[in-house]
Amino acid sequence: MGDSEKNHIYSDRYVAFVDILGFSDIVRNSERSPHQARALVSVLERIRLRSLGGAVDDLFGVDFKVQSFSDTIVLSEKVTEAGLKYLLYAVADLTLDVLAQGILTRGGIAKGQMYHSEGVAFGPAFLSAYYLESTIAKYLRVVVDRSVHNDYRARDRGHWETGEFNPRLMHDDDGPVYLDILRKFRKLPETGPDSQLLSTGQSCRASIQNLLNESIYDPRHFEKLRWLAIYWNSVIMRQSPIDLLEPVDFPRMKNLDDSD
Repeated sequence: MGDSEKNHIYSDRYVAFVDILGFSDIVRNSERSPHQARALVSVLERIRLRSLGGAVDDLFGVDFKVQSFSDTIVLSEKVTEAGLKYLLYAVADLTLDVLAQGILTRGGIAKGQMYHSEGVAFGPAFLSAYYLESTIAKYLRVVVDRSVHNDYRARDRGHWETGEFNPRLMHDDDGPVYLDILRKFRKLPETGPDSQLLSTGQSCRASIQNLLNESIYDPRHFEKLRWLAIYWNSVIMRQSPIDLLEPVDFPRMKNLDDSD
């Protein structure tokens, strides 16, 4: 295949690969306990509406596309500053919504050649995003590649930071750059956030706490939840009014004879 044919198939896109962790358990439990499955369907329908040009929250993408199959969600946008901003926002919104329902995610975002239409998604950027999710992310975070990070650094800060629609990337202690999905909780107004945001925050905190408590018998799982709990606490204790959203408590070593 010549370069002209290849370029006709692909276009430059930002691509996010998001893995829904514990998807099999959600499906297996859906008949007797449909809450999580119903919540996941609601979130997926909401993100699908974005791809159809629907104004979910008065915000529109440039050329936003999304596809979900089994435990995977693939989202992509045109390579423009507005496209990057919208994709980062949509991914953060998605992962935060499912976290509030007790559903964990991990992901990767890459820039490159991609074909994405309704029902079809493939290309080198897809493989790069998958590699980031499956190999680099490790913890419950969405990491980005060098190209995405460079484009983020080159953004027009004055335009990017206006309003609440201003996603942010952060460096982690072990190296990778990741999406700050908790950004909207960093500076809650002293008078208190709107009720929906506060409810989402309280649900996220409860989810992290419950999942952390349940993970103590599996060190590998506990390590991932511990990372998420530390991330949550770093946001809540340093930035937000402490009486609005509480930090997560870490399990303490106890004598097995203790009643609690």
